[in-house]
Amino acid sequence: MNKITGCLIAILCLLTTEVAAQSQSIERRAELRATPTGNNSGQSSIQAYQSHVWFHRIELTLSGDLNDNGYYHRLEVEFDADTSQNYQQVFAEFSLLPTYGGERIYYTSSVFELFSDSPGDWLAIDTVLDQRYAPDTYLLTVRLFDAASGYLLAEISGFDDVNLDLLPLEDYSRDSYIDSSTTVEVSAGMTGIAALLALCLLLWGRQKARCA
Repeated sequence: MNKITGCLIAILCLLTTEVAAQSQSIERRAELRATPTGNNSGQSSIQAYQSHVWFHRIELTLSGDLNDNGYYHRLEVEFDADTSQNYQQVFAEFSLLPTYGGERIYYTSSVFELFSDSPGDWLAIDTVLDQRYAPDTYLLTVRLFDAASGYLLAEISGFDDVNLDLLPLEDYSRDSYIDSSTTVEVSAGMTGIAALLALCLLLWGRQKARCA
């Protein structure tokens, strides 16, 4: 039993390391204030699911294209969510869906607080995709869960907001990769032509000598 337990722990450690190696994220959020300012008005857009919590605003920035192929390895997602309650503790989950393949969660935030319709409770996640993200167009999904129960409270994705769909992404290891295959173009001016004629004359002379 101890050997089986040890094997399971080792496997979990490997899986955790592998997942952690896929992306590196920096979490930033506003200084939280318990007094709502009430400056927000309206809602972000049609959302896949919402309860007493919803997304008021969500913004996305892509950057980092080292090989200039149009695919980026860094994305920053910032959103402000509102609640009809005075106070709600939540955590956020971020995932990417490639053209082919399954959805992949790349970050789960720490617990943070929403205060009614306050604009001062935003959350921003700045992520560098390190590994296992082939060049593709991805669909982003952001979900909010109740911190106490784990129940889904709100969800928005590229199916709802076109700005979250068809994101040209690839991981850093592919973005920084330089193709070893090179295309060589040869051009010659007068010097090149003279060298080519000299080479032809040399080969012709050797052929003549052999025949003699």
